[in-house]
Amino acid sequence: MNQETKPPQGFVIFDVEREFTYPEGKLTSAWKRLQRRETFTKGQIFPYQVEFVASSQEGEFLPGELNIHHGPLLSVHGRIGRVEENYRGLDYFYGSYVISFRLVRPVELEFFREGNKLKLKLRSYVKPWFIPFWRFGNFLLWSSFRFSL
Repeated sequence: MNQETKPPQGFVIFDVEREFTYPEGKLTSAWKRLQRRETFTKGQIFPYQVEFVASSQEGEFLPGELNIHHGPLLSVHGRIGRVEENYRGLDYFYGSYVISFRLVRPVELEFFREGNKLKLKLRSYVKPWFIPFWRFGNFLLWSSFRFSL
């Protein structure tokens, strides 16, 4: 984790974890798309955008690469962490937020490939009263994610 190990005052750590099962052979293709910049830079719904500090907005991620996903009520900027055969991490910087810096502060996004499953874990600092809304929003967001790969 790239930030302090305990949440700021008034926040709690909340992890969103999702798991997607793929038919045999499909996971390899999905995993390869998940490791490429253009999967995130192309096809974003305006006015949202993903940008990378890299020589190209296409190609495979490199550890340490900077990026930002931004738009209305969203500014999550960070650095690609470890990139391995079955794992990729993204550490978000202090100041990243969803909706408001006072409600949700993403900390880390991880992807895991295990057998025929793709797993993700999004760790955030969230105001306790906002957790039901955050949980529901993530359910909607990540439910369509499987089909976008």
